Amino acid sequence: MKLHQLRALVAIADTGSIRNAARATDLSPAAITKAIRELEEDLNVTLIIREATGVTLTEAGQTLLGHARLTVGQLARARQEMERLSGMRDGTLSIAAVSWVGLTLLGEVVGLFQTRMPEVKIEFFEGLATVSIPRLRDGTLDISIGRASPVTQTEEFTHVPLFRTGYAVVARAEHRLAECRSLHELKDAEWILNRDSSVDELAADNAFTEYCRVYEPRIHISHSSAIALGLVASTNMLTLMPWPLAELLVSKERLAVLPLVDSIAEAEVSLIYRRGAPLSNAAKYFVECLTSVIRTSMTSEDPLKRRLFHSVECLL
Repeated sequence: MKLHQLRALVAIADTGSIRNAARATDLSPAAITKAIRELEEDLNVTLIIREATGVTLTEAGQTLLGHARLTVGQLARARQEMERLSGMRDGTLSIAAVSWVGLTLLGEVVGLFQTRMPEVKIEFFEGLATVSIPRLRDGTLDISIGRASPVTQTEEFTHVPLFRTGYAVVARAEHRLAECRSLHELKDAEWILNRDSSVDELAADNAFTEYCRVYEPRIHISHSSAIALGLVASTNMLTLMPWPLAELLVSKERLAVLPLVDSIAEAEVSLIYRRGAPLSNAAKYFVECLTSVIRTSMTSEDPLKRRLFHSVECLL
């Protein structure tokens, strides 16, 4: 396997056709076709299927694509690092963060980071596992500040625990169930959950998963915190919300935390990055800034930070 062949495969997957892949890579369609044909001959498998509507990848092609993205991405990052060190160009950094970290700590972290590396361009993503894990795997994300899960706690990733926090059940302020004190009273409720909070990912021995097993409520899934928040504020859907986010948003968004006596699952928020893939200098410094801000914030007199650290357990 050669690098130009892997680049051709990635380009075809991203653009959907050989002609578009050629345009994206500044090569001719014949060169793209030749690269894929040689790669197929080398591996003795069919990687793509040509159709009237474009090109689709076979199962073998999809399997190889993940490795190809990682290889191409890592080499691109290595080149960026070398070019940055030689003064040829600015660096880039891609970060995913859960929404409550983004609303409370991330601004200070970025400000500190930019005092030393103002030239680095940062790309931010929502810190849901469905967004961050695929990008960590293919090398298009440097770091995730996200909820720990069985997927992230494997040898595939380096996993540094940062916080532990519980969940609140949240509804719009005028909701007919806003004063309920037990999950049993919510047996007819409709829910909107972020993918990271869905039933199959919560611990098996908590009250909410037992509630779901017994009552089988209707649960909708959102891959965006903003969409979930908007639906809770404007419909009769309930949601599970990390306590730091609930503390921030309930009064501002006319929401209500249900005064439940049931114990809802806890979640661990961790710093996650791909094991075996060296962090860039920018990523390493970002981690230093994050750690520094967390530790200084723990003893801060700022009311917002005091409220934040009252609702989480710091694990650093």
